[in-house]
Parts: sequence; structure tokens; C-alpha cells
Amino acid sequence: MALDQQRNWTISMAESLQATKDKTAAAKGILDQTPSFPARDDDPISHNYHTTEPAYLPDELLLEILSYVAVTPEAQKSLYTCCLLSRQWHVAALPYLYHYPKIYGKNYDPFYRTMCPSINLRIKESPLASLVKVLNLGLLVHHSTKSVTARVLRRLETSLEEFVAPQASFAINSYAALSKSHNLRSLDLSLVSEAQPLDMLFKSLRSLKHLERLRFPRSSGFGANTVDPDSIIWPQALKDLHISGGIDANFLYGIVHFPPALERLTIEHCPQAKSHAIRQLLATLSRAQLPLKALSLSHLPRLGISSLDPVLGLFPDLEELSVSVDYITPAIFNPDFQEWGSDENPNFTNHKLRMLSFTNSGNPGVDDKFSPIDVLLTLDEGSFPNLRKVKIAKSLGWERGDTRDETEALIDRLVELGTQDYQDKTGVFADMTTSQWKIANWKDWAGVWIID
Repeated sequence: MALDQQRNWTISMAESLQATKDKTAAAKGILDQTPSFPARDDDPISHNYHTTEPAYLPDELLLEILSYVAVTPEAQKSLYTCCLLSRQWHVAALPYLYHYPKIYGKNYDPFYRTMCPSINLRIKESPLASLVKVLNLGLLVHHSTKSVTARVLRRLETSLEEFVAPQASFAINSYAALSKSHNLRSLDLSLVSEAQPLDMLFKSLRSLKHLERLRFPRSSGFGANTVDPDSIIWPQALKDLHISGGIDANFLYGIVHFPPALERLTIEHCPQAKSHAIRQLLATLSRAQLPLKALSLSHLPRLGISSLDPVLGLFPDLEELSVSVDYITPAIFNPDFQEWGSDENPNFTNHKLRMLSFTNSGNPGVDDKFSPIDVLLTLDEGSFPNLRKVKIAKSLGWERGDTRDETEALIDRLVELGTQDYQDKTGVFADMTTSQWKIANWKDWAGVWIID
């Protein structure tokens, strides 16, 4: 009896399985006979996609494309996307992506962990550290610590060429790494808020043979440590120097030599610098016979209303001058004006000045110290024959009221001179090649610009 029941159950299950298979086959046959409808353009499921290998591009062509992508405002996002396309694109785009990483608060920690996978450099180093050439931490405030900044600089010391220090996380422990960054060409410490030891700064600069641009910190002082100006050794390649912060009279008086290649000098935001100290510094600079082409002076609260009037006579080869109207009068254009023991009257008819900028340091009552007529009369007298650009701070009001007509007259005069330069291929156009001269626009080289 038990065997009969088992046999009956087996036969029943086999019949049920066969019936299920028959129903499935019948349903499949009905589906196969269903008429096919045309594929809809908006329905991706109805399309039969065929994946193909992407077209191969030579590496030279990729590099040419990436060179254009790297200079766009959204370069970092675009280069990151390029790295995801293929292995070839990844290898080609990676150096561009890390050449100048855009660092801000949220992405600094991932960047730090990428550059410093371990605290000990000998244990594990990042293969991407050698790709970083420009490091700008100017957007960081409290997103880092002093030890983290020093650690990042140590990882990048062999490749770093430009560095902008953060505001709150740069300290003395970073100078050791800076002194070993032998490829550094630009060092910007202007945002550093903590007082820095001046002697440590100059000791770090001694080994930077390729440094071309240096900006001092704008902090109010340099701590208790002082430095003997006679012992200062400037980098020999330094061309652009920004002096600011807690520079006092003793330091300015003590400087007896400057970088031999100095072309641009900016002195600003020096609350302790007095008139006689600035005059002494400029007089020493004028006797040094340096290739100085650009000079900028502003935000020097201890200077008098006419402290910088003789500056043009001191530098007859100067091409660009930016000066605050707080410290000058129209006598700056007077060739007979003498000061600082000058033996000869400066002759402005041979002066090489090309661009003149008038700024405002914020003192009241300086709006009417200068007018466009002062510059226009100087040009009509034959002084400054190369002057074509005049930049004026918006706060001086040259574009408002009755002064606007005087400004228009000055613009017409400068445009007339600039047009003549272009036709005769003189002035700024003299050094251009024929192809550069043909595409040059004289409007970019002559006129009056209102600046903030």
C-alpha cells in the first residue's frame, strides 16, 4: 500500500511539471507572434544599443586639448571629468589636474590626505605630490592647522614653484620646508595674520636661488626677533618685491643694498614707516642703478601730504608709477622741484614713464588735490613723452560733475598720442614684431581708466 501511494505521488508530480512546461511554451509562442511596434525615440529601453570601442586619439592631440581645458574657469571640474574617460585620458589629464589645484575649505582635507597618506614621509609618500606646482591656500582661514601646513609643504618641497600662505595656519615650523623648496619662484605671505620672525624669514630666503617674487606679511609686527639689515642676503633672481607689515624706520634706514635684478617694488600697509625712512629708502634705491621699471606706494599713514613729490625725479627710467594722492601734490610734475640733496634738476622731457596711477589711501580731503588738467598741462609742456595710460581711483571723482569734461579732454589727448605711436610704430609698439603690431589695438595702450 505504501509503495502504491509513493508511485501515485510521483506520477502526479510529473504530470503537473509537464503541464507547467506546456503552459510556459504556449505563452512564449503567443509572445513570439505578437506584432512588433516601432521603437520610440524617447524610450531608451526599446532601442538596441551597441557599445563600441572609443576612437583612439594620439597623446599629442590629447595634450593639446587639455592645454585649452586647463585655462578655463571650470578647469578643475573639467579635468576631473577627463580623468574618468579612459586610462589614456586619465594619464594625460592627471598632471594638469594637480598642477594648480583649486583649494578651498571643503576640499582641503581630501587634498591633505592625498598628499600626506601617512605622517611619516619615509613610510608612505604620495606619487601625486610631484605634480603640484602651484599651491594657493589663500582661501583657507581656520580649515587647517600649523602642523598640517608644514607637513604639506614638506611633501611638496621638491616640486613647488608658487605658494600663497594661509591666513591663520602658517607659522615658524613652515620655514624649514620653505627653505628646501629650491624651485620656488613666487612666495606670497601677505595674508598671514600672525607676527612672523623677520630673521627666520630671511634665513629661509637664502637658499631660494630661483625666487622671483616675494610678498611680505601684512601683520603688524615681526615679533621680538630683529634682523641686522646689513646681514640680509636677497635672492639674486628676485624681480618683484612687496614690502609691507611691521617694517620700521630702523629696518628701512639699514637697507644698503637691494636685489640686483629688482624690476618692481611695492611699499604698502606699513603703519610704522615714517616719511624720512621712506625717503631714505627711495634715495638709496635710486643710487643703486637697478633695472627698476615699476614702483607702487600706498597706505603709509605716517607720510606727509607732499612726502613723495620728488619720486619721479629720483627714477628717470621708471615706466610705471602707482602712488596715493594722500602723499603728493601737483608739484610732482615740476622739474625744478628738488629735495633729498639732489645735485641736478630732473628733466622730465626724457622721462620714460608710460603709466601713471593715482590711488586713494582713505584719508579725507584728498579728492581735489589732483585734476585731469594737471596731467594735461604736463603733457602739453613736453614732459613725459611716453605717458599713455592714466589710472584713477573711483573715489577721486574724475568721472563726475565738471571734472568729467576735463577727463574727456585728457582722454582725447592720450588717444591722439597713442594713435600716432601706432602709426609710427613707436613707444610700446616699437618692440613688437610685424604680426604682433598688426593685431595690436592702440585703445588698449592709451586712455584713462577708472579703478576701484
